[in-house]
Amino acid sequence: MIYGKIWCVVKPSVGIPLLLGAVAVGSFAVHYALLTHTTWLPKYYAGATAKVAAPAAAPAEAPK
Repeated sequence: MIYGKIWCVVKPSVGIPLLLGAVAVGSFAVHYALLTHTTWLPKYYAGATAKVAAPAAAPAEAPK
C-alpha cells in the first residue's frame, strides 16, 4: 500500500470510519446538488418518459 505509514499516525479504528463517512457525505452532497440544480434528473428519477422527435423522412431518390 502506498500510504501504509498513515496508520502509524492515525488509528485505523478512527481513520477508516472518517474516510467512509467523508465519501458518504460527498456522495450525498453531489446527488443533492444535481437534484436541486438540474431539471432533467428529477424527471429521470420519477420515471418520466423522454419525448423524442420523430426522425425526418428520407429524401426521395432523384430519377436517373
